[in-house]
Amino acid sequence: MPGSAGRDRQQDSLSEIGALVLDIDGVLYEGGRVLPGAHELIDRLNQDGTPYAILSNNTIYPYQYHVEKLVRLGVINPEKRLLTAARVTAGVLAAEAGKGSPCYVVGERGLIEALEEAGLTVTQSDYLTAEYVVIGMDRQLTYDKLKNAALAIRNGASFISSNPDPIYSDGEQLLPASGAVQAALEASTGVQARVTGKPALPGFQNALQIVGVDARRAGMLGDQPEIDIQGAVQAGMRSYLILSSLTPEYEVEHYAVHPDAIFENTQEFYRCWKNR
Repeated sequence: MPGSAGRDRQQDSLSEIGALVLDIDGVLYEGGRVLPGAHELIDRLNQDGTPYAILSNNTIYPYQYHVEKLVRLGVINPEKRLLTAARVTAGVLAAEAGKGSPCYVVGERGLIEALEEAGLTVTQSDYLTAEYVVIGMDRQLTYDKLKNAALAIRNGASFISSNPDPIYSDGEQLLPASGAVQAALEASTGVQARVTGKPALPGFQNALQIVGVDARRAGMLGDQPEIDIQGAVQAGMRSYLILSSLTPEYEVEHYAVHPDAIFENTQEFYRCWKNR
């Protein structure tokens, strides 16, 4: 826990914030469980009229699944606030390549749905015709999927990672996530993926448009230093780290960028936000 000087710095930093961007997993939810302090934080933001957006790297589930979870949490108009790495990725590719561009996907329904809704063509058989290989977390990952993706990349397809998250908590266990798929394909092809979700800028830029404040007056609340914090710093935002099951402790020397403040959990952040 921070000492009095640390608490003073936290309060000073939070007092300058006019909007928040919130991660979901590790901040609001862990698996299907609402984390302590999450309800209270959302209620406070709603009551105060504080602009906020939700920015998640989760590409497993369809967009409506996340919307329904946020409704249960009390988020007002979640469809206007929610950005997922799947939709951010689809938006980047649709703007770059145009409708109909074929994508070979290693990922689940959330990623496939977002690409199709953006007008891109998802092909799981004719992988050598793919213009893009797009990857996310895939709990049905097979050797054939990895092989086909590697062959498509070697054939000239652009290699896109919706997010580099190395692990994911389902509320009970820590599981290999999108970053594990990315690492396997980078090792087998020699090609580095282009990341479109956090910590890349597009999602943060979109979130800032939603909350409508300058980056210097927006704060990112997340639980992964190399994903949430690094991306926020690159975007010029304030950053606040929640210590979750993915980051049970934080050692400064292990990271190139550092948050403005660190909180034991969302409940502690809520208390400081309420008293700022």
